[in-house]
Amino acid sequence: MKKYIFTLFMMAAILLNTSVKSQDVRTPETGVAQLLLRLPADNKDLTDSLMEEMYALGEEGRSIICSKVVPSGTGDDIKERYAISSLTFYLSGDKEPDRRIEWERQCIGFMKGASHEEVRTFFMRQLNLIGSAAATEALADMVNDPESCDDAVIALQYIDNEVAVKIIASGLDSDISPCAAQIMVALAERKYTGAVQDYIRWYERGNRAEKSAALYGLAATTDPAALPVLTKAAETAGYEWEPTGAVQALLLYAKNIGLAGDTRGMERITRQVMDRSTTSETSGQRLAAMSVVVSVLADDALPMLLEAADDPDVVIRSGALRLTNSLPGPEITRRWIKRIEKVHEEAKAEILFMLGERGDQLAVPLMLKTLSNPSQDLAREAAAALAKLQGPLAVDPLLDWIMETDSEEMHISAATSLTTVLDSTSIKRIAERLPQSTGHATVTLIWLLSWSGNNEFFTTVMSYVNSPDPGIRAAALTSLASLSSYGDQATLITLLENLTDKHEIAEVQRALAAAALQCADTQKRSDVLLEYYPKSSIKLRLVPVLSQTGGEAAAKQVLKEFEAGNAEIRDICFDALAHWIDHTALPALYEIAASGNKTFGRPAFDAYMRSLRTAALNPERKLQLIKGIASLALAPDTKIEIILLTGTLTTQEAALYVASFLTDESEEVRMAAKETLENM
Repeated sequence: MKKYIFTLFMMAAILLNTSVKSQDVRTPETGVAQLLLRLPADNKDLTDSLMEEMYALGEEGRSIICSKVVPSGTGDDIKERYAISSLTFYLSGDKEPDRRIEWERQCIGFMKGASHEEVRTFFMRQLNLIGSAAATEALADMVNDPESCDDAVIALQYIDNEVAVKIIASGLDSDISPCAAQIMVALAERKYTGAVQDYIRWYERGNRAEKSAALYGLAATTDPAALPVLTKAAETAGYEWEPTGAVQALLLYAKNIGLAGDTRGMERITRQVMDRSTTSETSGQRLAAMSVVVSVLADDALPMLLEAADDPDVVIRSGALRLTNSLPGPEITRRWIKRIEKVHEEAKAEILFMLGERGDQLAVPLMLKTLSNPSQDLAREAAAALAKLQGPLAVDPLLDWIMETDSEEMHISAATSLTTVLDSTSIKRIAERLPQSTGHATVTLIWLLSWSGNNEFFTTVMSYVNSPDPGIRAAALTSLASLSSYGDQATLITLLENLTDKHEIAEVQRALAAAALQCADTQKRSDVLLEYYPKSSIKLRLVPVLSQTGGEAAAKQVLKEFEAGNAEIRDICFDALAHWIDHTALPALYEIAASGNKTFGRPAFDAYMRSLRTAALNPERKLQLIKGIASLALAPDTKIEIILLTGTLTTQEAALYVASFLTDESEEVRMAAKETLENM
């Protein structure tokens, strides 16, 4: 028996070994097919693993994949193109250059051997990531090829060695270049200095795009021969914007020579541009010239910026202030603090804003001083800047400002600034200062406490709800909703009992609902209200609150009130049930709809349907509730309501129910059922 088992085991091992060997011996075509079936992969690790497999296919296997690339629109080669591009990307970061060089050689071969331009371009683009000296040589002839020039230049730009740059430049040698503009832009990006005469020649004879590229190429150099051409182009343009960008090119040249050490030449050019750019239409050019001066001279450009701060053109003023923030250091801040007294009012506000953005504490005394400025605009800007400069440390000065001024607009500005710096600690200082405040200052401090949403300030604010000042009283009542907690409901109910103004009643109802809604259990949110309800003298004021807190018990109570009440009570109770926050009012609405009440029957049906449409119930439960009220849908329009709501459930049971209306006596109902089924 043991011998028999051993024999079976050996036979199984031999068969398994044979099977494994037979799987290892696969043709390149089989390996390619199996690889492509698994592409694209759904994560990077798997992609990297598949790319290793692809490279391991060897030159023959990779060539099979490459040979399957066909011109767009002539076959499905998506997987092959994806595989080739993925391998290129994978090998571009390979630590072993030999593998990248081997794949580059293979791509070059297929690029040269391609019979269609689109296929040739596809393989050429692989060289953007893996191209080397070999690719540079292969692309040399294509710079002058009308079909391949654009992509060849791009590939050579990516390769970016001296030989590649010279090959790109060689495309300008001929009077006929298929992509001269692109070549000049590529050389300008590289700051190539060996093609100045070619740029000049192409500017003189080229089309608009070539002229623009030629000017850009000249601007990218510091060659003195470029200046006369650039200057003449700007003069021809009238120192205004035009499609070739002549003025912009002249300014770029000025920046380049300035950074190279020729600051006098830079200043001469920028002054020339600024002197000719004095209209609102040319303010952008003037700013560009100022930007060049700042980028070259740094702090030494400050006098120009200080002068521009009082310019009548707001664009120039704003630009000068933005450029200032690129110049760090306390001395720059000091110079601007001195300058602010010598500029007009609007410019002062702009400087205050800039100093706030700058963040230098040297400007704090200026902001504190400006808070008492009679100009509301300046005081408001100083408040905002102070908050930016000092953060929480600005709380006390801003509170002092609120207490000292009686301007509502100023209070709003200060409060807005305070909201950017108040935290859980400093907000308490608002409450501490409240007893010393009067008038609108009190309103502002109450508003800030309300903004905090901190429940511990509920009692503080409650002490102001009976203030004789109508503004303070209104602010306190309006703030209760954001400050109340679940435990404050009794206090709010008592307050609600003593109010007569309908607007004040509405605010306390809102606060009461906000307090109740803080209970996490949705079925207990109305508990406190229901506890007070039977003994309350203001039941009708609590009913709208119950509609916002919801729950089955609350809905039953309101239905009971509806059934026993007079016309006024019934209106209030029905409105509450019709706008109930959740689906727990559905039974109450059903009872009203089924009661045959001529006034409320149909509105109750409609409210039931609206509530059910938005209810957070599963489709099965919704369908059950739809069927429950369907017996009340006697008119065609109500049946259509039933059909349309059922159609939103998109379940098989819902479809079967809709189908039951296909035999309805009303053609309108039958058509609605048919269309709904088609949509389902």
